[in-house]
Amino acid sequence: MSETGKTYHDYVIKDGKFIGKFDEMYAECNDPWTQSTQPNKYSRMAGIIHLKNFNIKSVLECGCGLGYYADWIKRETDIIPKSIDLSAVAIEKAKALFPDLDFEQANISTDLHKFKAYECVMLSEIVWYILPDLKNLFEVLEKDFKGKYLMVNQVFYKGTQKYGTEFFTNLNEFIAYVPFSLIAKCEATTINDSTIETSTLFRI
Repeated sequence: MSETGKTYHDYVIKDGKFIGKFDEMYAECNDPWTQSTQPNKYSRMAGIIHLKNFNIKSVLECGCGLGYYADWIKRETDIIPKSIDLSAVAIEKAKALFPDLDFEQANISTDLHKFKAYECVMLSEIVWYILPDLKNLFEVLEKDFKGKYLMVNQVFYKGTQKYGTEFFTNLNEFIAYVPFSLIAKCEATTINDSTIETSTLFRI
């Protein structure tokens, strides 16, 4: 929660409407999505298992936030991801928290082609924020990342989704929306969770 009493929801998606004030959120909320503790670890751990199972050696992490998942990936795999985020404030904080890692401010919707040297593009919990750009991103992936991997770590909701329902509402609908070959998937939740954690890996 910020000093003004707002939560990160007030800056991102609220009442079914996209707001997208990420710089303001990172400036005013110390730890949005409790990134420092990552309390629900299913999708993040599954992503690390994908990297190990398919012997992936380099990762472009899109939506790195404060850098905690990049640090976890490094500790588990020895990969230092190229970690990018739209928010310059988030990147500044991530660099301070993890000076040994590789962070850069970038907009995936316009800058993805600059990172085509990487073996795996990972969308780290950002799909809901880039829905209008997804098909254009798929075209860039097809052009510049052919034969490589797309990993998507994403939360879905148990009957409470208000935003983006015209695109997809669950993992199977998302998989059908993606124009690449699915090669691995994980879907997990607990009985008390209102969300479902997922991680998918596609061959581009």
